[in-house]
Amino acid sequence: MNDAQTQEAILYKRVSVPDAFLSVWADGRRYGGDVRIGDLTGDGNVDFLVYQSLGGIKPSFLGAFDLAGEPIWSVGDRGFTLPDADGGDPLCTVAPDRPGPVAIYDLDRDGAAEVVCILADFDARSTSRWHMGETRLTLLDGRTGRVKRQTAPEAFSRCTARVDGELHQANYVHQRLMIANFRGTPQPQDFLVKLGDTVLAFTDELEVLWSYTKDRWYRYPGHSAYIPAVGDLDGDGRDEVNGGHFGLDHDGSVLWEKDLGVNMDAVLVEEWDGDAGNGKEAVVSGEGLVMDARGNPILHLGREVVPHGQEVRCGDLRPDSPGPELVIRYNGHRPDLMVVSNAGEALCRFQADPSPNNTGLEVVRWGGDADWIYSPAALFDGHGRKRVTFPGLPPPVGGRMGWYHCFAADVCGDEREEVILYNPDSDGVYIYTPAPFDAAAFRGYCHTARQYNARLID
Repeated sequence: MNDAQTQEAILYKRVSVPDAFLSVWADGRRYGGDVRIGDLTGDGNVDFLVYQSLGGIKPSFLGAFDLAGEPIWSVGDRGFTLPDADGGDPLCTVAPDRPGPVAIYDLDRDGAAEVVCILADFDARSTSRWHMGETRLTLLDGRTGRVKRQTAPEAFSRCTARVDGELHQANYVHQRLMIANFRGTPQPQDFLVKLGDTVLAFTDELEVLWSYTKDRWYRYPGHSAYIPAVGDLDGDGRDEVNGGHFGLDHDGSVLWEKDLGVNMDAVLVEEWDGDAGNGKEAVVSGEGLVMDARGNPILHLGREVVPHGQEVRCGDLRPDSPGPELVIRYNGHRPDLMVVSNAGEALCRFQADPSPNNTGLEVVRWGGDADWIYSPAALFDGHGRKRVTFPGLPPPVGGRMGWYHCFAADVCGDEREEVILYNPDSDGVYIYTPAPFDAAAFRGYCHTARQYNARLID
């Protein structure tokens, strides 16, 4: 088992972020910002969306470009600034603090992708980075960037980092937007927005379906999940929300509310028990926990095994073990990973390569009889052996968030997934593919929840 060789992936393409979409740090480094992927033009190839945010929180510039690095459109202003309502220095448009509330998806089912996002209010006189007022919920045409719908939900102004006068930054900086199916439509046409201590459900017409405030779980390390997960937990054809300490039905009603412990940082909704008829299961990184649709534990490793569950991912990682497995970053912001069987056995523990934040876990369908594990910036198998490295990938730059975020997607060659890597503090996107590579085998990009609801970081 220890004689597996490490191989180099094939660098299929380095896609440069267009010059018109780049900004420059004080030290002269050029950067694009956070990235999303999807087929914006409808030509069957993957496109890219790069964006920057006012104060690192409120998206204020978006730029779309294609696989050749050619600009498609842009919205907003990389130079946009506003006075800080809290009395600090003016807020500038910079690389986002964390992956934020921007998604690419055909939300209105017209056959073409849209960009659904939160945008800064360009007419505001001032704003604070610690609440989500002075923003607009926006639906953009993927081909042109034209505004198709826009609204300013009154509830956004109440989404804040401050609770009872205390600033809770760790939870607040993780803003996200997840595509979902709350109404039971043939295809998902709803989405969930997580802002501070509040989650809100919206329709494709940007109408509020319901909201929930997690008013008991916002203090670190007892906070609930940084980024909720959506999926059908009960098999009724509609999505539920796994928030860690809370679970919500498709209509926003509470399925469970309970203190599960500390560091419930990452959550998933995945098929775990092998019975698709009863829906998927709720996975929580903290203490290595898998629950049913009512929050009852199916698997619980405990804090002794998982002292700080920073991240968790699910996949078929070991062909010698029945059922899907978990890979858990079990010791906080460290490269310590563990693969856990469907029965709860720790199959292996290993150290991935260290990275600036020691986050960014992903499962990749690279080929063969098992999924592999991405941790910046290499692929490991379910035995903890490094199997793939990425030639030509520059060392990470940009501080704690300057590491290579990963999308797993089939964007070239055969049906195996490529690894798409980007650093928000850099100026390029790198696409790596497994050998052998056959360009003629490509059948077109397919946009799935693995791309439009990619975790990226927990």
